[in-house]
Amino acid sequence: METELSRMNILRLSNEESNRVTREALQIAIFKLMANSPFEKITISDITKRAGVSRAAFYRNYDSKEALVEEICRSVFSQLDASINSERFKKDRKAWYTNFFRTIKENREYFQIYLDAHLQVSDRVILDVLHPASTVQAHYANAAREGAFISILTDWFRAGMNESPEDMAEICYEILMPMGESRNE
Repeated sequence: METELSRMNILRLSNEESNRVTREALQIAIFKLMANSPFEKITISDITKRAGVSRAAFYRNYDSKEALVEEICRSVFSQLDASINSERFKKDRKAWYTNFFRTIKENREYFQIYLDAHLQVSDRVILDVLHPASTVQAHYANAAREGAFISILTDWFRAGMNESPEDMAEICYEILMPMGESRNE
């Protein structure tokens, strides 16, 4: 019985390792393909051919090419997501904006692939965490400011990130702070 369990564990680990290698090959393949083709024109067949894996292997790991890109970017966006809930940044919102722009700049290749795939930066109103909304009107005001924030971020990124993360934080801090809220310098 113990030998059978050991064999099953080895097989499970072998499958996990195989899936990890497959995911890495697919991630590298889409990076290389996106260097030469728009995301919309890249097919699952293109990705699997470039990675040297079967379509079945692709679908064992991902539901879509968008899911593949999201996994590539997940670590960066997880850092940003965790930072918004940290006590340090709740007390110093300008520092959060600085951290956000610095993280994007340091991980520009991930953000570029995300933009090229035309994926949404967030599926929730991030500014509701920074500036908790107590009314429906406040929630929609946050959603509007967030649209402005994404527009600012995207424009800054596409223009070459010439302004420093600190300068961008100052701009966002001043523009996006809810009316009547005190600035915590």
